[in-house]
Amino acid sequence: MIVNISEEFMAKPVLLLLKSLFIALGLLVSQVACAAPDMPSDSPGCSKQDQTGILTSPLLSVVTLNMAHGRKDALNQMLQKTSTTRANLEDISSFLSDSGADLVALQEADASSRWSGKFDHVEFVSENSPYPCNIHARHAKKYMYDFGTALLSSVPFANELRYTFEPSPPTTNKGFVMGQVRWNPDGRLPEPVTVSVISIHLDFSRKKVRDAQVAEMRAVLAEIETPVIIMGDFNTDLKKEKSALKAIVEGGRFKVYQPESSVLGTYKSGKHRLDWILISNDLEFVTYEVAQAVLSDHQPVLATLRLVGKPDESWDSKLSE
Repeated sequence: MIVNISEEFMAKPVLLLLKSLFIALGLLVSQVACAAPDMPSDSPGCSKQDQTGILTSPLLSVVTLNMAHGRKDALNQMLQKTSTTRANLEDISSFLSDSGADLVALQEADASSRWSGKFDHVEFVSENSPYPCNIHARHAKKYMYDFGTALLSSVPFANELRYTFEPSPPTTNKGFVMGQVRWNPDGRLPEPVTVSVISIHLDFSRKKVRDAQVAEMRAVLAEIETPVIIMGDFNTDLKKEKSALKAIVEGGRFKVYQPESSVLGTYKSGKHRLDWILISNDLEFVTYEVAQAVLSDHQPVLATLRLVGKPDESWDSKLSE
């Protein structure tokens, strides 16, 4: 039997070594069989051919959540009934529905997997919430599991990208998914703004792996000129002297909300701030909240954003036209 300890922040080296051994055993036992290639597919009620969907909310509302493979705060997803997994995902769906968010980022999001009920968790949440459109990047695929990162939206994504980082054995593959949506706050801009949104999950075990993964993502983002939102489980915080997050924030293009805050923890009852929302400088935080909801071993993070000045023009002046 494969014992999967959730991919999370491990403070003690002994526990970290134990976890890596469990994962290595899992990779060995899971055989060579892999899931089908990760191909784009339409979600019910969301035609990828219809690119007319435009978000018109005055503020862009976003939320990020590590789904923990549908186990909520239980020890292991393989030790629970499929009915329990479905109930847990119904709770996530209800939370997202109540949040009123425009865009949702998910991590540890399973496609049909033997270890978590043999049904697609992303499609389940998409079908049971106001987000018929989704992009699912399945970074880790073996006999027992098939999971990765995902984005949900109420409008079609104009463009999408799935990116899996270089393998980092013995830990499972990680990566990010990016989608672009069009946003016209209250319909007051002459033309909608394209916003690139990313859901990312970094390696839990080694700083050098996280550094390499951040470098891969930054290389991709160097070609993106739109406003950008990066959300996900970074498995590190900014208080660490050599945090992988610092390479992104100190680059000058992105910022976070209250980086030194001690009350925005998302893991281990708020002890560690591993889940973050980063935004490019042409966006600004209006609100930011860590929800006290038991949906996973991570707490969800919610934020509302607005457009601010751009190097060549002012969004504020355009909104006043």
